[in-house]
Amino acid sequence: MSFQTLTYKHFFIKAPIVSLSGQPAILFDGKQHTLLEALEFKKVKVFSECRNGFCGACKTQVISGEVSYIKQPIADLEANECLPCCCIPKTDVNLALPTDNLQLVTRKVRANGEATKHQNSSTLNTVNLEKA
Repeated sequence: MSFQTLTYKHFFIKAPIVSLSGQPAILFDGKQHTLLEALEFKKVKVFSECRNGFCGACKTQVISGEVSYIKQPIADLEANECLPCCCIPKTDVNLALPTDNLQLVTRKVRANGEATKHQNSSTLNTVNLEKA
């Protein structure tokens, strides 16, 4: 019998959206193993040390949503906190993290149908029409 890593696609469940201080930033599709890896992939700076839930260095406030732990953390947590190093989002989740250097990508569509990419925008998936 062979084993494979199960992702949200196997269960036909909507992949959770991770927002940072209210800004939608990451579609958590399971390509990264933990929330911390997904944040680092998007160049979000989160201080971390042990990466296993022991030290609590990556402790982050959860504004809304739920996470599930891959490994039960040993570090003490409040009800509204999570350790991104050992959890994944269970639902859409909003974390109290700054979006300073976050590269959000939107597409700007011109009237002639040509799409161009714009970075450092404050919204995701917006469509703006302008005359060519």
